[in-house]
Amino acid sequence: MSIIHAQDPREDKMQNRERMREKIEAQRIAYITSKLDLNADESVKFWPVYNEYTKKRMELRKSRRDLRDQEEMNEQDSKKYVEQQIEIQEKDLALKKIYYEKFGSILSSQKLAKLEEAEKEFTQEIIKNLKERRRENRMK
Repeated sequence: MSIIHAQDPREDKMQNRERMREKIEAQRIAYITSKLDLNADESVKFWPVYNEYTKKRMELRKSRRDLRDQEEMNEQDSKKYVEQQIEIQEKDLALKKIYYEKFGSILSSQKLAKLEEAEKEFTQEIIKNLKERRRENRMK
């Protein structure tokens, strides 16, 4: 006897998003590893620190998005909003300084200098691919 379980469509969507996120993460690791020309020893040391850095950056971005959720603001709220934005940007820069010091103990300055550009290039490539996929899906 076979039992068929109907899966909640929301659960399917969440699983698909998680698989896509994992796929993109694997592509990012491969892309940055290649662009920085990391050897095995550097990779083993670099990626755990980079992943920690990325997690903290995502937390800051989330706090920035949470601020945007405010629709109509009076003058006082708007001033507070601007101050909070600046505070988040300062935290982001402080975080970058801390982690670039950590990265500097793992990577040469030449490789570290390529990191930010590699991140931007990868993000642009992912956005381009997603736009192409959406355009193809609309044509179907």
